[in-house]
Amino acid sequence: MEEVKPQKLQKLLRILKRSAIVLVVLVVLIVGYFTYLISQKDLFGRRFNFSFSKVETGTYTSFAPNIAFLYPRIFEIDSNRERYGKGYLVGIKLKTDDRTGCDIRLGGPELDFGKKVEELTDEVVAPVKSKASDFRLLENKKTTIGGRDALRVSFSFLDPIGARVRLDQVFVKDNTTRYFMICGTGEYQYNFFQKDFNVFYDSLNFEGSISDFETNRPWYKILFKELMFWRN
Repeated sequence: MEEVKPQKLQKLLRILKRSAIVLVVLVVLIVGYFTYLISQKDLFGRRFNFSFSKVETGTYTSFAPNIAFLYPRIFEIDSNRERYGKGYLVGIKLKTDDRTGCDIRLGGPELDFGKKVEELTDEVVAPVKSKASDFRLLENKKTTIGGRDALRVSFSFLDPIGARVRLDQVFVKDNTTRYFMICGTGEYQYNFFQKDFNVFYDSLNFEGSISDFETNRPWYKILFKELMFWRN
């Protein structure tokens, strides 16, 4: 059997060493990628941010209309209808910044969900796009909220001081009552609060019909009032 020369042995060791380094890097990248994916989800009520921590939530329920949802405890319930108008039902606002949060409102366009998502999106964003500065459509899709058909549209725009704001709008289809939801914050911190917004969306439950609140104000005028709130 031919004896392996020292030079060949050293070369083989170098190849093995480099291969091992590449393998370790690949393992780290793969583990990091799946860790990131898990960190975007709440698993059985727990959030994984390099350690498991309990997602503390509160529960909101109301009658006439019957609405229920969960919300992370870093938010608080805001039911000040006088401030936001008759169409406003309830919302959650960040305790330290009430411009970050979600609203549930009455109204919205009568959407035909038999249409393509692009057609529905055009109906929704056209009035907003004509008013908002540097409007950018980020996401649009058909989905379900509380077991009902819904359209979810995400977009961003510049507020009066030049800061970019990101809003999600969700329009829910119902035979008797139309709802639309708005979740929003500054774009730079949207990714931080996105999971909290999803807790709200994923837990929403609608039952019964609204009989004691009416509004004839167009949904997009209500939205413009919400956008103008960012001036303050």
